Amino acid sequence: MSGDDRKDGKDRSDQEHQVERLADRAADRSTDPDASLDSEAGPSAGSGERLTGKAATQERILVAATELFLARGYENTTIAQVAERGEVSRATVFWHFSDKESLFRECFNRLCEPFRASLARDFSSLPPEKRLREQVELYQSFVAQHRADVDGFIRWATEHTSFRDWLIRSLLDLHQRFGGALIETIAEIVPPHHDPQAIGTGLLVMLDGGLLLSYFDQSARSAELRQASVQAVLDMVPRRTPGRF
Repeated sequence: MSGDDRKDGKDRSDQEHQVERLADRAADRSTDPDASLDSEAGPSAGSGERLTGKAATQERILVAATELFLARGYENTTIAQVAERGEVSRATVFWHFSDKESLFRECFNRLCEPFRASLARDFSSLPPEKRLREQVELYQSFVAQHRADVDGFIRWATEHTSFRDWLIRSLLDLHQRFGGALIETIAEIVPPHHDPQAIGTGLLVMLDGGLLLSYFDQSARSAELRQASVQAVLDMVPRRTPGRF
């Protein structure tokens, strides 16, 4: 065999190996229509770490969809709009989420994560009086910091009949968990002949009422008065031992 023949054979062999490697790489990337985008680092999902691969694409879709659902509502948001904002194709959105309803539910669960994280905070090392104050401040500060999310929850629960029951159940579950934590703390503060459930429920109703009023009266002075009234009620909670907290 001549040197040229050997060279041609080697070139063909190298080309065949290259084709096989490309085929293997394509198979590993499965069937995601925008798999080429997955190699780029995407947004983080709250942990501070940059996401890569399919997780980055999915997070980009969820961020885009959440922004649109909050701004436009469910009915007025289309998959095409989500794809455009997320810089992916419509096929990619459907590859990660089977339909718009599934995407909406995932967006809702994603928005609920900060609520769940707040509820999971451990205040057990604090004295009960200090713990109660921290829990109340947690409610107030969380509503202030996540106002757009709270607005979206309320609008979705009242506007979308197909999701209303599910949304309300999910929101009431978070609400009841917070109320339960308040009641447990108050039970450690009040004398035995007082009902901690009634006191805790009353305090929670007051916090909810302040949130509702803030939609109709947004003045800074009114917000200060509502906060001061909550502190006054906290001072009136009966204690086993005298003293303010």
